[in-house]
Amino acid sequence: MIKKLQHRFILITMSCIGFIFLLVLLILNFSMTAASRNRGFHLLAEHIQKKNTSKPHAGRHLPPDETPPGFIEGHRPNDWFNDMRIFSVIYNSSGEVSEVSTNNNPNLSESSLLSLADAILKKPKDKGIISGYLYLYIPSEEGISIYFLDYAPEREMSMQLWSICLWVGLAGMLIILIPVIFLSRWIAKPVQLAFDRQKQFIADASHELKTPLTIITTNAEVLENTLPDNKWLNYILEQSGRMKILINSLLDLARLDSGNERTAFRSFDLSKTVRKTALSFESLAYEHEKKYVQDIANGLSFYGNEENIKQLVTILLDNAFKYSDINGRITITLTQSAEKKRLLVHNTGKGIDIKDQKHIFERFYRIDNSRSRQSGGYGLGLAIAQSIVEKHNGHIGVKSDGQNFTEFWVLLP
Repeated sequence: MIKKLQHRFILITMSCIGFIFLLVLLILNFSMTAASRNRGFHLLAEHIQKKNTSKPHAGRHLPPDETPPGFIEGHRPNDWFNDMRIFSVIYNSSGEVSEVSTNNNPNLSESSLLSLADAILKKPKDKGIISGYLYLYIPSEEGISIYFLDYAPEREMSMQLWSICLWVGLAGMLIILIPVIFLSRWIAKPVQLAFDRQKQFIADASHELKTPLTIITTNAEVLENTLPDNKWLNYILEQSGRMKILINSLLDLARLDSGNERTAFRSFDLSKTVRKTALSFESLAYEHEKKYVQDIANGLSFYGNEENIKQLVTILLDNAFKYSDINGRITITLTQSAEKKRLLVHNTGKGIDIKDQKHIFERFYRIDNSRSRQSGGYGLGLAIAQSIVEKHNGHIGVKSDGQNFTEFWVLLP
């Protein structure tokens, strides 16, 4: 239980940290993407302004002292590179193409650029992004100008920053995981201490109660020989028997919680053990006129505590017989599924509501208190069954429609 608490604490803590990290990463990525796009649109606007204010150079040689396009005074050294990433399509007032500029980019043909421009003309917007290119749409009396900027460098830079942030974040989470593990142990320490004290108290109290209970039961049995058919003695013996079951159940839980059961692990014939335990219920089925079906595969071996497995089968079958309907059907099945052993105990009768199914394995939890008192249950049997399964690194669960049947399943390695 304490291990589960620690694992849950670690999982919740790391999930929260991971969610916050992912949220921050998404915000940063969104901000960086928006900033790089705005920077791209700004470059396009600068280029258009420069083109409108600069003198045409085409068709003539520049004097040695004249600054070439892209290197005019006041511009940054990388303006030439930025200009080389800018392409344009100019339409005249008649809607005909008057100019197409790809800046001799080998990766972009004029036909491709015209296709992009035609797509923009169908749904014109002032600015946007299309096929990895930022564009500005500028209508005027002289016609329409569409300027494009190759957005690949900014996009690659954003991806690199995203990748760096992701790896740094993962490394940070791994570093944070170490103190979180130690913190979970520190937080669970008082719970572990209280749980250990509770287990010790249950074990000590059960041992202390067992001796006087044995004396009471023995004396009552002696008196029964002297005073036969005495209802008061019958009440004493009946309640002593119920108290004995409760004490033995508490001792079983204390023993399972101690972890000493693993010392008795050995290989044994699981099929034979389950079949032998199941056979002991045939007389009960005959007495109560219930249909009892056993479908147990042969030759299945298992490494574990054989007495624990007998107790597990007994608890599940006892539960099935107690809560099956009149003339009902109880089925026990043992099969090999992949590398797992699968044990199923199915009974007809009133099922278990969904709201109760998640609590059914809790200690002292009873679905129907009046029915539990009549059957002599204390809500410990299924808790013991779960402890046994967990000690063997298995899983146990329940399936029920809440009306017609109940099925307990166990998976063992």
